[in-house]
Amino acid sequence: MILRGFRRSVLFLFLSLGLWDGQGLAQPTRGPAVNYKLVANLEAMKDNSPTPDFSLSDLAGKKGTLKDFRGKLVLLNFWASWCVPCREEMPAMERLYQQYKSKGFVILGVDVKDNRKDALAFIKELKITYPIMLDPDGEVGLLYGAWGLPTTYLIGLKGEGLARMWGPAAWDGAGAKQLVQELLDGKR
Repeated sequence: MILRGFRRSVLFLFLSLGLWDGQGLAQPTRGPAVNYKLVANLEAMKDNSPTPDFSLSDLAGKKGTLKDFRGKLVLLNFWASWCVPCREEMPAMERLYQQYKSKGFVILGVDVKDNRKDALAFIKELKITYPIMLDPDGEVGLLYGAWGLPTTYLIGLKGEGLARMWGPAAWDGAGAKQLVQELLDGKR
């Protein structure tokens, strides 16, 4: 009798907490997956494996690494001053960066196969404030498969590859903002 009452109490507790679905223990549900298609042509990376680290110099000549940005959502963008689509998308990236930089988001631009002088002039002209690193030989670009420019990767807080795309995007559009916010909110 006491055991039967205990079973009913446990069953009621499981039902009220959503732990029992009437047939057995309910399986935990994951939140909705992130929709990377909020940004046209952005493709989710299936295995979310760690991204390769690299060390490059910034515009001031100071060495830095990708690991320096761990703990932040990173939009890694490979570009060049002679790349017309890069010129078109970078002001939108700057606006996205300004909106989310205080919330754990960073854009890291990697200038591929340019000289420092051309990169500086380009950044000054477009008024870009996010971090820029120089890849004059294009080695890091090749490591990431940046065969064409722009090439962009979304990298998670632990350095895992989340998504990638080749070509430009409207990074200040509603879809990109929603995607960044969802990732910052911890959705996967």
